[in-house]
Parts: sequence; C-alpha cells; structure tokens
Amino acid sequence: MLSDEVIEKVVERLVRRIEIGNEYVLKKIGEGIKKIGTLKPSKAQELVQILKYGGDYDKIARKLAKITELNVKDIKKIFQEVAKVDYDFAEQFYKYRNKKYIPFDENVALKQQVDAIANATAKEYINLTQTSAVAYGMQSKDGTITYKGLRQTYYDLLDEAVINVGQGKETFDSAMYRQLKEIGGGGMKVIFPTTYVSKDENGNPIIKNRVMRADSAIRMQMKSALRDMHNSIQEQIGNEFDADGVEISVHLNPAPDHELVQGRQFSKEQFNNFQNDTDAVSYDGIEFPAEFEGHDRRSISQYNCYHYTFSIVLGVNKPQYSNEKLQQIIDSNDKGFDFDGKHYTMYEGTQLQRKIETEIRKAKDTQIIARASDNKELIRESQERITQLTTKYKQLSEASSLPTKANRMRVSGYQRVAIK
Repeated sequence: MLSDEVIEKVVERLVRRIEIGNEYVLKKIGEGIKKIGTLKPSKAQELVQILKYGGDYDKIARKLAKITELNVKDIKKIFQEVAKVDYDFAEQFYKYRNKKYIPFDENVALKQQVDAIANATAKEYINLTQTSAVAYGMQSKDGTITYKGLRQTYYDLLDEAVINVGQGKETFDSAMYRQLKEIGGGGMKVIFPTTYVSKDENGNPIIKNRVMRADSAIRMQMKSALRDMHNSIQEQIGNEFDADGVEISVHLNPAPDHELVQGRQFSKEQFNNFQNDTDAVSYDGIEFPAEFEGHDRRSISQYNCYHYTFSIVLGVNKPQYSNEKLQQIIDSNDKGFDFDGKHYTMYEGTQLQRKIETEIRKAKDTQIIARASDNKELIRESQERITQLTTKYKQLSEASSLPTKANRMRVSGYQRVAIK
C-alpha cells in the first residue's frame, strides 16, 4: 500500500481543484455584489438581470464541470497506481504457496475489478459535485442557516443586494456583511442524499441533512474508497494464495482504541472476532477484549479508521514493525505535550491541528469574498482571524513537535493584505 504521505499528496491534487472552483464562485459572487453596491436601485436591478441571465452563472457551472472532468480522470489513474503497489506486495506469498502469479499489467480480471471500483467512485464523485448537490449556507436575520443550491444562492444573494442598495456604501456593506461572512466562512458545501437524527435544545429529535465542506468531502471520499479498494483486493488475492492471516497497518499517533492493535497479525478467525466486537487474540498471544474503556471498539478499516489490512501467510513473514517499535509509538503518543494549560496526547494534538487548519481555510475563503466585494470591515476581520489562527497553529506545532500540514491551510486565490 502507498504510504499515508503519498496518498495525501495524490488526494490533494483533487482537493486543490475543488478549492480553485470554490475561489472562482466566491470571486464571482463578490464581484457582483461590489458592482451592485455602486449603483442606484433601478440600475442595480438591471445589472442583476444581466448577471442572472447573461451568462455569469453559466460560467460558474462550466468551471465546476471542467474541474469534475479533470478529477474523474485522475481518480481512475490513482486507483490503478494503488492497486499495482498492493498486488506487487503479494507476489512473495504466491511464490511461497507455489501459486501462479500473473503480473498486474497482464492480470485482466484484477484490472477490470479495479476499473469497476474506480468507475463507481468517479460516479459517486460526479453525483456529489453536480450543481444540485453543491450548496452554500445563507443566514436569516435570526441566525438560522439554510443551505441552498449554487444557482439559488447566487440569485438570492443578488436579490438581497438590490434590496440593500441605495443606502450608501457603509450601510450597504453592513447589510451584506452577514451573508458574505456565512458564504465565505462556510465555503462550498456538499449536501449528501442522507439524513441523521439530532436533538434540539429541549432534547426533541430533529432530522438534519448531512452537509460537509466540498474539499473535506472529496478528501474523505477518496481516502475511504482507496482503503476499501485495498482491502477488497487483499481479500481477493488472499483467497488465491490461501492466506490464513491478516496484518494491520501502522501509523503514528493512532486513536486510543486502535493503538494496541495496529501492526499486529491475526488469524482470519481471530480478526473476524475483533471486527465483530467479540474477544480476540493476536497471533503473538495478545488479548483484545470486546470493550475498550467501557465502550465498544471500532472495527479496523471502517468508517473513519484509515488503517489498512494485508492478507498474509502466518509464520512466513515477520510483522513489519517489531514489538519494541510499536511500543515506542504508543509511548510517544501517550507522553504527549502541554499546551495552553492542558495536556494532550499526540493523537489529540493532530485532531486540534486539523481543526485549526479548517478554521484557517474558512477565514481565507471569507477574506477572498470580502476582497472581491470590497467589504472593508469583513476584510479586516477575516485577516485578523487568519493571523490569530496562524499564530496559534505555529505555537501548537512547536509545543507538540507535530509536523505541520501547510497544504491543509493553503487556499487558492488567497493573498494576505495589510490591516489598516
């Protein structure tokens, strides 16, 4: 399997294009608002009709369609690359079992399987990025957020700008501030065709749509799909060379319920026990009870777990990580660090990093739409927040010695401005 670092890089290629699309939308919206704010109401209404029906929205839709087309091509290439690395790793087991090993480029059946998974992932991605699924949040005066499709958001925002025009630049900017901040800070969203049950302040159940930032959605979707493809191929080729065991991948700073199990080898039966929330024992005799600190364990390589599984022949190959090395990873994770008067494990530190990175991206998106619309109050506020968050991120990374993820804070089209 490709390393986490390599997977991150290939997925970021897709994420970067999504961010370019988001930047394009924010700038188009901001530029429209800026033009409206300089006109008298009658002229503003004429401009809105031009912006609505004169091709501006069509330009946005075409831009997103082009991004989707490029990303779909890359998705298929990425799946082929990952599958080949996985299959090459298994060659040693075919030889040990005296099974015929067909090189990946000649393995028609396996390549067809990979193509099918890649096509399914590409189709799901296309569905997520259709303009009907892409949305931005708009805020009512009472603070309620309503997610609207891209076209409706664009139209409604222009209409609201016309209502507020003719009141002077300062008043106009103040009236539009709320919407621009919500659209910029929220970023391009994906509305999933599923719902979940939440609760209101009185504990009453309410049904909500699943909504996620588009850049986070494609990152999550690709990592999950690559993980699932890897595990599917491992299971298939494991059956071909009569695998009798499973080895779990290793990464630094694992979640608490998985730090003891990563890197371990299991018989197929015991691994199934682990996955099905029953007591399990690793190949080297370590016991894993069904409950973890009073809670059910999460299964390996499912949902938000990005560990991978490898089909192996028990006793043929040594685990890739020694017990000593695995314990060093656990000790380092648990030792953690102190920050802002609180102790964090390294895992908790990575979660805090991801949270700050997301907030920085939000603030940069807000600054982009603020600059495009020439809303000086929002420019100043968003730039100050970027500075504060960047300082906090640097302090956190220095205190923890965790590697920084500059790519997760980068936003296409962002340019720092001096605050006056």
